[in-house]
Amino acid sequence: MRSAAICLLALTPCLASAWSAARAVDSRFIPEAAVAPLAMHIHMVHLREVDLREGKAVAEFGFHNAGEQSLTITAVKPSCGCVTIRMHENREFKPDEHGKFYVEVDTAGEQAGLQEYTVDVAYRTAGSTAEEHKHVTFRVDVPEKKVTVKPRALIFYQLSAQKTTQTVTITDFRSLGTLEVLDVRCELGQLSIENRRVEQDVHGNPQVKFDVAITGIAPAGRQTDVIIVTTNDPEFPEIKVPLLVNGPMEK
Repeated sequence: MRSAAICLLALTPCLASAWSAARAVDSRFIPEAAVAPLAMHIHMVHLREVDLREGKAVAEFGFHNAGEQSLTITAVKPSCGCVTIRMHENREFKPDEHGKFYVEVDTAGEQAGLQEYTVDVAYRTAGSTAEEHKHVTFRVDVPEKKVTVKPRALIFYQLSAQKTTQTVTITDFRSLGTLEVLDVRCELGQLSIENRRVEQDVHGNPQVKFDVAITGIAPAGRQTDVIIVTTNDPEFPEIKVPLLVNGPMEK
């Protein structure tokens, strides 16, 4: 028993030395996290119904060159043909230079509910022919489609006698598509409703369009009114479009 204890004590310095050496070797081989040259400022954008504007969902993705060499964006490819990418013509970025691109979805052609799109950003650094990739995600809560009016309000700047015209478009996204416009009226003088017609959008949804025209110099200051559209639809018997007309400044 005594001899076993003496042997254990003799081996203790060796075991401690081996354990310390193993720790030293492991610490030398722990790699540092590599920093990708293309640094995205955000990797996912989620737009909800309240964030949508005029049937469009638009997200901005910013980035910068975090490397030591110049960087070139070679392609920005969305996962769906319904996604449009908008980016400045300059696609070469120096170290620490910033850039951005926009992802746009026309929600009129999308099903209601949560929709998710991915965008692949391909790039390469100076002196390298190999492409690298980053991915970002765009989520959109597409609302249930009913009847929309574009624009939501009309604003005129009538400072001369020249005729000014704007077009109002009413689109019925429901499967029935039975909405008909019976009458369009407004109390404001100098205003007329012209060229009422029935069309379809690119997705086959029925549309009613009409032009709102103002002729002659408007009175000084601002005038407000409402264009009232009467329909045959019990769910939307009246559609109101706010109207603002700006005339010359009061002296």
